[in-house]
Amino acid sequence: MAQTEKMVALILAVQATLKYTAMHAMRKMEKHAERRALPKHTTQRGMESTVSPFYSDKGMYYLQSVLLIVLFLLTYSSASATYLGLFAKVDNVADNDTLNIREKPDYHSRKTGALAQDAFVGVDHCKKMGKSTWCKVFPMPLRDYNNFVDDGKPKWVNARYLKFDNRTYVDIDGKQGCDYALKCKGNKCEVVVGVIFNPKINYVTSLQTRWVTRKRLKAGNNFVGATGCDRHRLVEQFLRTHKEEKASRSRGNPLQKKIQKIVSLLSSIRANELTKYMHPKKGVVMTWSVHFGGKDDITFTHRDIKNLKKNRLKKIDWGHIYGKGDKVRMSLYDYMAKLAKPLNDMRKIKKLNRLKGFHCPSGRRCKGYEVFWIDEHSTTKEYDWQGLVVILEKYQGKWYVVGLLRDRWTI
Repeated sequence: MAQTEKMVALILAVQATLKYTAMHAMRKMEKHAERRALPKHTTQRGMESTVSPFYSDKGMYYLQSVLLIVLFLLTYSSASATYLGLFAKVDNVADNDTLNIREKPDYHSRKTGALAQDAFVGVDHCKKMGKSTWCKVFPMPLRDYNNFVDDGKPKWVNARYLKFDNRTYVDIDGKQGCDYALKCKGNKCEVVVGVIFNPKINYVTSLQTRWVTRKRLKAGNNFVGATGCDRHRLVEQFLRTHKEEKASRSRGNPLQKKIQKIVSLLSSIRANELTKYMHPKKGVVMTWSVHFGGKDDITFTHRDIKNLKKNRLKKIDWGHIYGKGDKVRMSLYDYMAKLAKPLNDMRKIKKLNRLKGFHCPSGRRCKGYEVFWIDEHSTTKEYDWQGLVVILEKYQGKWYVVGLLRDRWTI
């Protein structure tokens, strides 16, 4: 039950109690008057009324009115405290302007500091004041708050200029740790208190969460928790991959779904899982060029892919940069890190009529697809794009990856 509903129920309960108490008192006084053979609501020899004016209709109305006003004020003050986010970033402020920090939630209150565009602050709570909403904010750790005066004590800013979020490290009951908040509903937040990590595939398979009352939480830092804690990276990777896989299951034909899965694995460099999609006999051909069939083609085995991170510092000659002639030397890990971007940023998947120079053996079935990422905000989209070419070959009734290359604009 919401706080306002509880207060309304309390008001009704108190009204009923007062009414019952008054009726009971009236009955007692009526009996008392009858025993004394005195008329009701009269006086004897200048004495006060037998029935106290406190319990008269007028008195009861006055008492209930006062009580309702008090309870309404309590209800209003309780309901006015809201939680819009655990932390916020200053937004909608001009580059040459700042967001004023004030001592009280009022434009006329004393100014105690200022925050620039994109500054991060923790949010204690917010309050509706007339037509405006104000939030009590405080500095977050590892941030520069030279403009947050009064020793960084919580102060008020207008919520109109804040962009709220709940995904951050949190202190529970004032204790700093690796607890990472995911989302909040009402006065409770879901917090990640542990992760299940599978070292064989180097991947988080599930999250351990619990719901914590919002008042017990305080935003720590949205990037860094306690010393040596990297839970945010594991959590965000898990959530991103889970979202990508869910999207992959909901769209496209079977081969396009396979392509989307491969993109998801490449963007998070999950090497062991990627080998399941490679041709079991041939491995996979990669090249620095924008087409296959050249002298720079390199074939990598399942073992090469599995040892990807182990050999991260081992440099390989990939050829030369277009237009410059400079040699390209990088590890297989660094090359694969450039192959794909996040699946959520993907714009389209296109089936290729030709295989970008890839040689498909006689009697074999091969298909090619290209995944595109395009900067929609760019004024030169013809240059600001990236493609991932995936060549598949059918083997024993299943389609496997046999070729990968990073397509892009070249001179």
